[in-house]
Amino acid sequence: MKLSRRRVLGGIGAGAAAGLVGMPASAAEDGLGTDTERVFIHPKAGVLDDLGELLDVIEAIGGTTVLEFDNFEFVVARVPSTGLDELRRDRRVASVEDDHETGIPSDWSPSLPNLFDPPGGSNCATHPDQRASWGVERIGADAVEPDGTGVDVGILDTGIQSAHCSLSVAGGRNFTADGTAGDYEDRHGHGTHVAGVAGADDNDRGVVGVAPNANLYAVKVLGDDGSGRYSELIAGIDWCMSNDVEIISMSLGGKTESATLGRAIDAAHSDGHLLLCAAGNEGNDGSDSCAAETMTYPATHENVVAVTAMDEGDRLASYSSVGSAVDLLAPGTNVTSSTVDNEYAEASGTSVATPFVTGVAALVWETREEDGPGPTDPVRAILGETAETVLGTCAEGDGLVNARAALGDDRATEGSDWSDGPVSGLRSLFERVVDLVVGFVEWLLGLVS
Repeated sequence: MKLSRRRVLGGIGAGAAAGLVGMPASAAEDGLGTDTERVFIHPKAGVLDDLGELLDVIEAIGGTTVLEFDNFEFVVARVPSTGLDELRRDRRVASVEDDHETGIPSDWSPSLPNLFDPPGGSNCATHPDQRASWGVERIGADAVEPDGTGVDVGILDTGIQSAHCSLSVAGGRNFTADGTAGDYEDRHGHGTHVAGVAGADDNDRGVVGVAPNANLYAVKVLGDDGSGRYSELIAGIDWCMSNDVEIISMSLGGKTESATLGRAIDAAHSDGHLLLCAAGNEGNDGSDSCAAETMTYPATHENVVAVTAMDEGDRLASYSSVGSAVDLLAPGTNVTSSTVDNEYAEASGTSVATPFVTGVAALVWETREEDGPGPTDPVRAILGETAETVLGTCAEGDGLVNARAALGDDRATEGSDWSDGPVSGLRSLFERVVDLVVGFVEWLLGLVS
């Protein structure tokens, strides 16, 4: 994984700049001494000599640039509300868009079963024996050999507890106001729970994830209260692109579509990253309610794998959003995973279902031996075409993600070196025969010429 330094503005340190992203409106307004709006500003192509000229435009109307990105030309800024019209009229500005809110449901409340005797989980030796969740077993992830080795997975969430006995965190970055840039610790619980579903260690303690040897990156785009903005989410996507994190998992959503976020998703997709997102917890009228469109954004984006949730009875979860953009179904109800304070919790939601698919995607990515970001369409096709039909309705998209079937698909081994077993010998023999035949034909052609 290559490392890249994010450029931040305002003559302040990286940690403070990361804190500016997601700054509460009141704090920013006090700093500027007037009512402000947090917006994305896109430069007009072919008009500006460089991005610095756009920053001058923002400053001229009394605005403050908050953040620029490694992979996108637009910037995030706070500008006086009275200057918005002037900004939109400027010949150097292509468009201005509000920076909308995203996050997880405010009523997300996992239960904490008493798994410890004596109570407390600070000592890893006291953790319960490892047990796979019903979801891991239901999708067959407990019966496959690949474990996600070498695959980078970005968990774009509230952070991850780095000292949890069931988790190994490869690194990360914080893009919220809650801490410095290097402080990607989870003080909420949601991100740690999601990370455990996707990739908790196979270490005989607590829980185990779908891809236990994947490299988990804590990309903190939601604050300690579980809320954030699209600019923070885009900053997380940008970081994953700059650092070659192949799989980007987003267990969050917003109520408003965003052309700017859509542009970032398209860029990441084109760059070879697989993006997955929770469909939302806005509810449904049953699995046959095909006319309903209750999904949140960016799950509805075409270049995102949207995941909805089911319960242990193979029923669509009552809380799960539905819509025409649903791609896959996954376990999402009463799933036990890791959480903060070195504990384990049982929680529900499409945000819990999403990392099941994320984990299977990592297994397929490993098996195909992709080197860094690569073609995502084959992986997405494998996940969809090997899915198990459970509901038989529009609510499940292609069906329940199926680890065994996905890894058994011939396309899952394309690009493999075939290094083990009798198949390797047959392939090598065949290749040698082909080489001899080709050489002989070329020799004959040489004689004729």
